[in-house]
Amino acid sequence: MRLVRGRALAAAALLAGAGAGAAAAAREPATAGIPVLMYHEIATDGRAPGETVIALDQFEAQMRWLAENGYRTLSMAELVAVVAGRAPMPPHAVVLNFDDGWKNALNAVPVLERYRMKASFWIIAGKGIGDDYMTWSDVESLARHPGFEVESHTMTHPWDPADNLVTWIENKVPGRNAENARAELVDSKRELERHVKRPVNYLAWPCGWYNEALVRLAVDAGYRALMTAEAGLNVRHGDVLRIKRTFIDGSCGLDDFAMTVRDGRYRVCDRDRAPTLGRAAPSR
Repeated sequence: MRLVRGRALAAAALLAGAGAGAAAAAREPATAGIPVLMYHEIATDGRAPGETVIALDQFEAQMRWLAENGYRTLSMAELVAVVAGRAPMPPHAVVLNFDDGWKNALNAVPVLERYRMKASFWIIAGKGIGDDYMTWSDVESLARHPGFEVESHTMTHPWDPADNLVTWIENKVPGRNAENARAELVDSKRELERHVKRPVNYLAWPCGWYNEALVRLAVDAGYRALMTAEAGLNVRHGDVLRIKRTFIDGSCGLDDFAMTVRDGRYRVCDRDRAPTLGRAAPSR
């Protein structure tokens, strides 16, 4: 079966005219589609930023940019309604996702509240509770917040390229099979619903890795939409079982962020070179 590799890799092409591109993004109506921006850790400890780490002050600058440029955040239900064709495409819409349930992702909450941003938090319901991750009380508090949602990121987030949901369902890992993959989806939904006291309708694939058999398992488990890690914009009459999401590299500047919001493309940055466009790894 086809393995869809969602985690983006750096491409070679350099971006030119970043500042001009950002200015154009701010001026033009964003109606081509809806970007889903994917964050993980919101750091305050001075760690080097990257694909899954962004400094709190940089994150706040991005939220301020969205607010100042008229962007409206959508809930997951609102996004799914647009992609399914049940709602019109809103101008200047964006969706904010926080994956894995890191404890320091709570640093984002005051910023989100300050700018009245909606957001969803994707929780690893088994291994992702406590220590560096949120506690159940944290998760339950987020679920009670009127602007936030809690959704499923499986029970244990298997992420090894040779040992993950796809290789399990393809019987490539001794002792793992389709039933183990099904349990990751079913048990996480059940456990989250037990804590948040409401339906958990959406699932994000660990590392964005999935295949068609897993999609069928997720639908059978009761999920209404599935989140990939494939960059791009989401359009009306798209596929709610393959919603695109774009990593936000924490080392990229505000101009790069503005262009990503506009075109949904993943950009890889560091302090020593210009940003490059990332792309999904080829299917195998």
